Amino acid sequence: MTASVIAAPPDSLEELLARSGQVAVEVSGAGQTAWNGQVVETVGEVLGLAHWDGTLYLDSECILDPLRQMYLHAGEEQPLPVLVQYRESLATLLHEHAHFLGPAGATQEAARGAFTRPGSRQLEEGVAEAWAQDHLNEYLTRLGVDKVAPGIEDARGGGYYAAFVPAVRILAADLESRGNLQPGEVLRALNQQTAEGQFPLLTTLVYNSTRLPDLEPSGTSTRDHLETILRQGFAHLDTYELAPTGLAAAQSRSTTTALLHHLSTEVHKAESHHTPTHELPLPPQFLPTPALLNTTHPTSHRLTFTPPAPPHSIHRSAPSPLQTALSGISPPAPTPTTPPPTHPAPTTRPRTAPKHLHR
Repeated sequence: MTASVIAAPPDSLEELLARSGQVAVEVSGAGQTAWNGQVVETVGEVLGLAHWDGTLYLDSECILDPLRQMYLHAGEEQPLPVLVQYRESLATLLHEHAHFLGPAGATQEAARGAFTRPGSRQLEEGVAEAWAQDHLNEYLTRLGVDKVAPGIEDARGGGYYAAFVPAVRILAADLESRGNLQPGEVLRALNQQTAEGQFPLLTTLVYNSTRLPDLEPSGTSTRDHLETILRQGFAHLDTYELAPTGLAAAQSRSTTTALLHHLSTEVHKAESHHTPTHELPLPPQFLPTPALLNTTHPTSHRLTFTPPAPPHSIHRSAPSPLQTALSGISPPAPTPTTPPPTHPAPTTRPRTAPKHLHR
C-alpha cells in the first residue's frame, strides 16, 4: 500500500469530504485525480455526479444527510439498516471519485471525448461500480469511518449497475485466468484509466492473451476489429440498464457470453490466416466459468455476436499481458444553486428510486 491507514478519523463530514479524494487515489494506485476539491450539495434527481470540470455533486437527502447523522452519532452502535444507509452514501462517494481517477497527465477533455464513443459509458460505469464495491472497506478504513460508525464494514448493500458490473467482472476474470494475473488486477488497471484509455487497455489485454502478437507483422487492423467487437458488446448492455436487478444481471451475463464467443471466433480466424493448416491449434476459448455465469446451462458456440433480445418488459518469463498493455473527462461550469447540468451524452441510472446517479 502507498499510504498507512489514517489513525485519527475525520471529526466532521467536512473533513471527511476534504480527505476523500486523496484517499481514493491511494486506494486505487491511480496517477492522479481530476477532482478540484469542490463539493456542491444538490436537491433533485441527481444522487451523485462527477462533473467534467472536476466538481463533485452530492444529493443532500440521500447522500450528505445520512453522513451528517453518522457524525452526530459518532462512535455509537447503530442498527443494521442505518449502517447500510451510511455505507451506501459512502459507496456513492467512492464511485464518483473513481470517475475522477486517471494516469498522470490525463486530461478531462480527452476523457470526455472518448466517453461519447460506443460502449465507453457502460464500461466506465461498470468498472467504477465494481471497483468501488471491491475496495469500499479499504476506503472506509483509511478514512477512519469504521471508528465513527462501528460495524459499517460488516454491513452490505446491494450495489448498482447490474447491467454493466457482471460483464466487467466476467471479462476481467477471463483475462486474468488466461494471462496468469492476480484476481482484481485487470479491474484495478482499468479503474486507473480514464475513458480515453480503458478500451485501448482492454483491447490490448485481449490481443496479448492470444497467439496473434507472435504471428502478425502488424496487428493494428486486428486490434481495431477486436475493439469494435468489445464496444458493440458493451454498448448493447444499455438495453438492460432500467430492467429489474436480477434480470439486468442475467442479461449482462448472457450478452458477455455471446461477446466472448464472438471474440474467440474472430481471434481464431486471424490466427488461421497466419498459420499453416497443419499447425492450427483449437480455437481459443474466451469463456467465463459457470461460477461467474451463475448458471448451469451449457453455452452455445455462436459464430457471430448476436446479443440476447431484450424482454418486452424492459423500457429501455516475459512481462505479463497487463504489464505489456500498460506500457504503451469535462463540462461547462456548474451553478451551486441549481441541480448540476448534464454534459453531452448524460449518464444516468437508477440508484435509489426516483433518484439517479450521473457520471
